[in-house]
Amino acid sequence: MPTLPKFVVLKSNYNNKYLRFTTMDADENLMRIMPAASEHTKFEVEKAKSIGNEGLVHIRCCYNNKYWVMPACGYPQIVAGADEPEEDKSKFSCTLFEPVYADDDGLPVDDSRSTNSIVLRFRHAHNGKYVALVQNDPNDKYWGFMYTYGESPSQRFMDVFIVIDWESLVLVKILPKHVAFKGGNGHYLGARLIDQTPTFAAVFTNADGTVRIKSDSSGKFWRLTEDDWICADSDDSTNDDSHTLFWPIKVGDSAIALRNMQNKKFCKRFTTSTITSGLNANVSTIDKEAYLEVEEVFPLRRDISNITLHLDRARIYNQNVVNLAMGELVNHSNESCPMELKFSYIETRNSTWNYSSVSSILKLCGLKSSTHTEVPVIADGKKLTIGFTGAVQFGETETVTSSVKDALYKYVVPAMTMVKVRFVAAEASCDVPFSYTQRDTRTSGEIITSNIDDGVYNGVNTFDFKFESTEEKL
Repeated sequence: MPTLPKFVVLKSNYNNKYLRFTTMDADENLMRIMPAASEHTKFEVEKAKSIGNEGLVHIRCCYNNKYWVMPACGYPQIVAGADEPEEDKSKFSCTLFEPVYADDDGLPVDDSRSTNSIVLRFRHAHNGKYVALVQNDPNDKYWGFMYTYGESPSQRFMDVFIVIDWESLVLVKILPKHVAFKGGNGHYLGARLIDQTPTFAAVFTNADGTVRIKSDSSGKFWRLTEDDWICADSDDSTNDDSHTLFWPIKVGDSAIALRNMQNKKFCKRFTTSTITSGLNANVSTIDKEAYLEVEEVFPLRRDISNITLHLDRARIYNQNVVNLAMGELVNHSNESCPMELKFSYIETRNSTWNYSSVSSILKLCGLKSSTHTEVPVIADGKKLTIGFTGAVQFGETETVTSSVKDALYKYVVPAMTMVKVRFVAAEASCDVPFSYTQRDTRTSGEIITSNIDDGVYNGVNTFDFKFESTEEKL
């Protein structure tokens, strides 16, 4: 069985588009093949845990935190709709899939846009059918969606996917809009070599995940020349010229390599008799001289507002029972006796608010984003609700400890009996996606306002408080 990365992006071999989460109606959690790779296209692969299901996996959509599943018995669609994994293969609600290597003649052996990809089919463990695209009629409202196709592979390769390691992609994660690039020699990339002074560029991301890079100094786009140099001299404002298109690949926490889409070669720092440390796309593999450190060009001021929590896409996990207090009630008499036991305890709640560039923002003194917003908590019954409204400091974990609280336990203790009492609660973590408005004031005085949907609130708290007791005869 193939070993899959923990987080993946799935691209259809049939039409070279990405599988992403989408909705048509409020109660649908459909997945559709679409042009762009984004946060909507991130999936987590979880190995099956039960005996007899070795090699099978659950696939969880990271956007709405639900697992691949058939929506109902007799329905062939595959949707991101299950709250919990199900490993009973006799049930239509089974969320297990078998990854199967696709080695048919005519299939690609790798993907030119990734250094880490596998070509696979997925077979549903319940009905034994392969997962494929709906491609019968472009006017069909379900065209491009996922369904279980048949027990034999598709001859048109509609069931074949290129599985790409999410961590190898840059996409939204580390490539901001306004950047400076620094080579392994410590110098910044610019229209000419400027020792320690960064020169800036604007990154434009296309629907297929490729990027175009515009030099601030020249006002022109990067372009591959006939001798493979990268020059900032293109006025072409379309996405039609592959000489100006690049595919970024993540090679470090804040480092990328750029592959030009015309010659499929990686850009690297290159020296000739007339040019020192120029950028040239001339290698087929990534070496240290192809590494480019990405530094975001920070605004003078950043304001975050209009935070909208998406509780319908939240995930609750890592639930366990915590012991808050213990005590005993002892009745040495020969008659039943009502007794009380008072417990004192403290509640602790952790919360962290993150968005795409918050880790970079926190490196700069005086440029921290904060705001007031509603804060979600896990309530009794394992339900998410709005707990309170308070100040939020982005990128930092806040721990809040309550004042000492009391809980009173009352019990009629039988004669000659000891009652051992525990005061317990459930503790769990939650991830709640949120969208927000980001307003940047740049050094030029320009104000840029963006509506962004990449925030995640992480919280840990206790709920479902209760007493547990056992009787022991004296």
